[in-house]
Amino acid sequence: MRRHLISLAMVACSAALAAQAPVQERGANSLLIDAVAVDSHGMPVMDLKPAEVEVWISGYRVPIEALTPITSATDPRSNRLVVLLLDDVTLPPAMVLRVKEVARRFVTRMSPGDRMAIVTLSGTAETETTDDPARLFRIIDRYNVQGGPIRQDVLVAQVFTTMEAISRQLSESAERRKTIVGIGGAWLLDRPVMPQSVSGDLRDEWTRAMRAMAYANAAYYVIEPASVGMATTVGAAGGLAEAAGGYAFLNRNDLTGTADQIMREAANYYLIEVADPPIQRKADLRELQVKSLRRGVSIRARHAIPGTPGA
Repeated sequence: MRRHLISLAMVACSAALAAQAPVQERGANSLLIDAVAVDSHGMPVMDLKPAEVEVWISGYRVPIEALTPITSATDPRSNRLVVLLLDDVTLPPAMVLRVKEVARRFVTRMSPGDRMAIVTLSGTAETETTDDPARLFRIIDRYNVQGGPIRQDVLVAQVFTTMEAISRQLSESAERRKTIVGIGGAWLLDRPVMPQSVSGDLRDEWTRAMRAMAYANAAYYVIEPASVGMATTVGAAGGLAEAAGGYAFLNRNDLTGTADQIMREAANYYLIEVADPPIQRKADLRELQVKSLRRGVSIRARHAIPGTPGA
């Protein structure tokens, strides 16, 4: 059994490692970008050709040097590494059973070689990544809502710093693509940076989270555990999940089907090798757009990548 410690206290000591070796950097003149292509039914599309994809960095289209589909059949490093982040601070007690239901579904969808960890937003529960379903089920059984009155800006900052901490730990793992799944209210877990007049300036925290996820090749998804008609409307478009190459699933009764979709995307994706343009290389983040030119196919990819170290 392989285990790797996920600890929110490790941010500082992991930062230096992540800054030295960004995962998506291929070489001096090229970058590797991970992306998922799905059809209108949310099923992975694995036969795209380079001519059917466009990549734009900081507003400039860059040539695609290679488009490599990664599946369990094509690459031994396609094993899934998934971290479930459970909101144990803001959810009402009535949502506890639904959170446990969807978390258990992720565990039942693990394949040999997959690893998983379960952490909580409060930081009161943290675990090692493990391939042992029984261990994960025990952690899920202990999950409960802690509650407590906390200011909204403090909560949002905590989400960003938690994502940064998890991602810095994941950057040390061998898997090429990692998946973080936030299960809780989208109003919190999928927030964009709020205006300074509302929440204080959290752009630094948001930028550090985005950089850490990019270095780790970690995609981020959000599942709203409330059923149709009960979920919030915040999220999905313009939120953290979309910006980090994932998706926010809101207003869905089929939570287990949502977990299945995320696990499929974690095992079926592309590595896109592109030329690294000499544009904004010293920026904290550079805008990234990956577009599908095939009708009926959309691509999930992060919206920003870090500048090139030493540029």
